[in-house]
Amino acid sequence: MGTNGSIHVRRLLLPKITLASDGPWGRALGIPPLRGHGPLVLAIGCGAVGAGVAGPLLLLYLTKVAGLALRDAGALMTASGLIALTVPVIAGSASRRFGARTVVVAAQALQACGAAGLALAGLPDHAHTAVLAACCLLLGLGQRAFWSSIFALIADAADPTSTRPGGDTGRGSTDEWFALAGMLQGAGFSVGALLGGALLIAPGPGSYLIGMAAGAAGFTVSGLLVARDPGHPATNHRGTPEVRIHRALPYMMFILVNTLFAFCSTILGVGLPLFVVDGLEAPGWLIGPLLALNTLLGATCQGLAVRRTARFGRVTMLAVSGLLWFAWGVATASLTLATLWVAIPGLVLTVILYSIAELLHAPFSMSLAADAAPAAVRAVYLSWFQYSFAVATMAAPGVFALTYGWAPAVPWLATSAVAALAAGGILGLRYSLEGPKTG
Repeated sequence: MGTNGSIHVRRLLLPKITLASDGPWGRALGIPPLRGHGPLVLAIGCGAVGAGVAGPLLLLYLTKVAGLALRDAGALMTASGLIALTVPVIAGSASRRFGARTVVVAAQALQACGAAGLALAGLPDHAHTAVLAACCLLLGLGQRAFWSSIFALIADAADPTSTRPGGDTGRGSTDEWFALAGMLQGAGFSVGALLGGALLIAPGPGSYLIGMAAGAAGFTVSGLLVARDPGHPATNHRGTPEVRIHRALPYMMFILVNTLFAFCSTILGVGLPLFVVDGLEAPGWLIGPLLALNTLLGATCQGLAVRRTARFGRVTMLAVSGLLWFAWGVATASLTLATLWVAIPGLVLTVILYSIAELLHAPFSMSLAADAAPAAVRAVYLSWFQYSFAVATMAAPGVFALTYGWAPAVPWLATSAVAALAAGGILGLRYSLEGPKTG
């Protein structure tokens, strides 16, 4: 079949997708003009659904279906995560050479193969440990490659010369694009987690296998949609200087400061369940609604938060998010001194405060990271920026466990200290990040 025939088949299999975003509801919610990037929007949502189904079931699958001991399953997942830490450097170089869209498609293919492999491995009987390790590694590598390249693709989709109805500038569009991505991730992951939970109602290993197969389907559809997105072609960088991000000191300092912010954005999910049940001796059923409230606010309000606060500047709003996390940590720690009937509504209020800080940090940190990087090598810088989230995710459980052993209030007071340090650090980098671009 010739080239024209191949294109015709591709259009039949992946028809043009358009989504309306410039109506009054879109403007009110802070949804940016999609400009033909409907496939990318749907891809982010589908990938999040796949991750929401397969991710929470993975440890249960390894123990309930594959028959591994909990210690061995945990070690397998940890080893996969450690190996995957090498991915951002590789993904950044690959995005620069082949384009971020190509790397995202490859990342979703890796995750789909990993999830499908687990689904197939559990069919006959307990799978060989080597097969399980290979599938977990594929999932880990794909996940890290996805997060190391998707934000470069989103930054490309946000046209810096665009203006929204009402006179908003292209910079606002960049902020809104990252807010939209965050909302899609939150909503998609929640839907996937609900589907995974519904599957577990049925007894037996079949539920876990279906969950892994559903995760593979979500990753596959996401990859196909990204391939359909117009994207941006890879730039020919022959003759340009080699990327040496470690010499861009302000950007490296930004990565360090954002690690502190990312620690704050991780600690709630890590520590809230134990704190509610053990530290406050509150009913365990509170955990689900509290975490659902946090997810709901993140999945619906990021765009609105960006539209209401973007005029104050990204660095300013990041500092505000740090101060809000500082206040949240102190307030949460003080709940240990309250009676249960005061602590329960106090938990609701503190989770709302925590969520507001997240609403400000998530989109503004990513848009600032994108615009502070030199345009020609933005994909490389954004891939390195993901190390801030990776390190924080690995550090949070250990730090929480260590400090909680001293007293239930200590982890939250420690988080307040981290948040204050992050707020001061980002203000110290204001000129470097919002002035002339580093590099």
